[in-house]
This record gives sequence, C-alpha cells and structure tokens, in this order.
Amino acid sequence: MVVAQEKVEWQEPLKQRSIERKPRSAKREKRHAKLKSVMALAFIVGLTGAIGAETIQLTVVEGAKVRSLEKEIATIKAQKDLLQMEADKLRAVSRIESVAISMGMEKPTGKVYVAGAMPAVKNQKGTPPTQVANQPTVAKPTALNQFLQTFTGFFASTQR
Repeated sequence: MVVAQEKVEWQEPLKQRSIERKPRSAKREKRHAKLKSVMALAFIVGLTGAIGAETIQLTVVEGAKVRSLEKEIATIKAQKDLLQMEADKLRAVSRIESVAISMGMEKPTGKVYVAGAMPAVKNQKGTPPTQVANQPTVAKPTALNQFLQTFTGFFASTQR
C-alpha cells in the first residue's frame, strides 16, 4: 500500500496588531440605550398622536354632518307644519261653503241626508229586536266583584 506523505509547514504565530477593537465604554452604551428609549417613546407618542388626531378629525366631521342633518330635519318639520296649516285652511267648512257659493252652488234648505254609517242611538223604549239581539247582556256582579270594585274605588279616590 502506498501512502502519500503530507507535508505540513507551520507558520509562526502572527504578531498581535496594535490596533484592536476597544470595547465600548459604559457611558457610550448608556447614551445609546437612552437614545433607543427616546426614539421608541417618540415613535409611540407620534403614533398615538396621529391616531388621536385622526379620531378627533373624524368626530368633528361626523358631528358637522349630524348638525347639518338636524338643521335639515328642523326645516322639513317647519315645512310640514306650514303644509298642515294650509291643508287645515283648505278643509275648513267656511272656505268650502264660500268656494261652492262662488261656483254658483246654493246652500241647501230643509233636511239634509248624508249617506254613511251613523252611530246607534240608545232608545230605552221601542228598540228594534235586531238591536236588542246585538247588545251584550250584562250579568249581575257577584258579591266578590262588588267588594273588589268598592275596594279599588276607595284607593282610586285617594290617589286623586
């Protein structure tokens, strides 16, 4: 077996250079740490301030919109009230009569019959049988009901 011989040459150690990195001084490190803290604090304050300013600006803009809408609502309500007053004037019976007379119509004389549903007139005597059948029958109150009505009537009278 053939083995190759390895040739090793040793070099003498390099001379230490006179220029070495000096470790940072404690003062310099403290200044650097303070600068980092101040920069981080300034960033946080700036970011918070920007968010706050944007929030305030949005609040002011939305508040202005709300005020303008409230003014618009007030003007619309005023217009509605004016229109309601005008409609009431137009519906007035005296105005309708004057317009009808100006158009050549005459005021009716005698009895006037109006078509429509009239409220039922209570007639003690001689009520038609249809009305009697439609009226609900009222049962006589029991002693307990009379007592309760008297009891609640007493408290209702003290509340007035």
